[in-house]
Amino acid sequence: MSDIANALDKSVAAAKSTYAKVDPERLAAFLEKVFGAKVSLEEIGGGAAKSGSSSGILIFTARIHRESKDEVKRLVLRYDPKSVHRLFVEYDLKSEFDLLSRLKKTSIAVPAVYGIDETGDDIGVVGFVMECVPGEPIPTSLFTSGPLVETNEVGRQAIYRDILRNLAKIHNLDHVALGLGNFTKKAEGRTPQEKLTNWWWKTWDWAKPKAHARLVPVRDWLLKNAPVVETPVLMHGDPNLGNYLLHQNRVAAMLDWELSSVGAPELDLAIQIVSMDPHRPHADKLPVSPPSEADWLMMYADAGGKPLGELDYYKVHACYEILICMGSMSTYLPEDIVAQYDAMSGFYWALCERLMNK
Repeated sequence: MSDIANALDKSVAAAKSTYAKVDPERLAAFLEKVFGAKVSLEEIGGGAAKSGSSSGILIFTARIHRESKDEVKRLVLRYDPKSVHRLFVEYDLKSEFDLLSRLKKTSIAVPAVYGIDETGDDIGVVGFVMECVPGEPIPTSLFTSGPLVETNEVGRQAIYRDILRNLAKIHNLDHVALGLGNFTKKAEGRTPQEKLTNWWWKTWDWAKPKAHARLVPVRDWLLKNAPVVETPVLMHGDPNLGNYLLHQNRVAAMLDWELSSVGAPELDLAIQIVSMDPHRPHADKLPVSPPSEADWLMMYADAGGKPLGELDYYKVHACYEILICMGSMSTYLPEDIVAQYDAMSGFYWALCERLMNK
């Protein structure tokens, strides 16, 4: 299991090393437009070394020079990596910025957003600036280090329940009233699920990994067998445990909303379950054992979550997304990491193909 954890951590670091570098002077000038005052930057650094690899992240302190007293804000720039070694073929940071702006008016735990450079003319990259919420992310390896290991069993249960409480709150939002009734991915399709499936395919078709042909029947199956979603909800889109920022065993903020869209609550739950599944066979060797699927679903129900239907279909879709991410990254990562990714992807190929033939 340590090999998986190391591969995940090393892949994040390798991906980030190729991302575009941001000029602090241009960023400061952009922030002066946003805040309407002179701005100087301090304590500039990258994002968490072992968490997140889809977008560029720059964390810094902005000293906003007001007439009466300086205002100091700890901020994050989330930006298009502008690298051939990027995860997705396209980035829609404007939609993510707009979504966070709307969600900040609700009780959902999200960072405040301050300004966006939609063209990259100001900063040099397309990106938006948001609040840096105090807290600690769960590392990509989940159960080998970080907050879940550093607390006790009572603390872990509190974390799990708060994660699912926050997810249930998203699913119970009146997203139509928020102006998100048609918040779908920009791809072909009649339904939000079809559009989502085809949006992910664009990255697979662009990356052209060696397993390209093997995913064709998975995509076809997903398009053919998509359940009818009578009451769509707002989905986070990537609510794996690494996208929850924790403080004192509670969710301080939910991060990385770039995959969000309207759809089925089952997909968010399936992503969480399937992302934990490879760790379960190694539970006796881990510092912390992953929660069981049954316990996870029960905690979601107890948190006021939506009734769940065809979870197996959405597990296939979750595997589809994970395989696309692994396949895309395997086209540019070092050979030793690619070999470990190939071994890990075998788990997801087997799972989705078994569920498709059930």
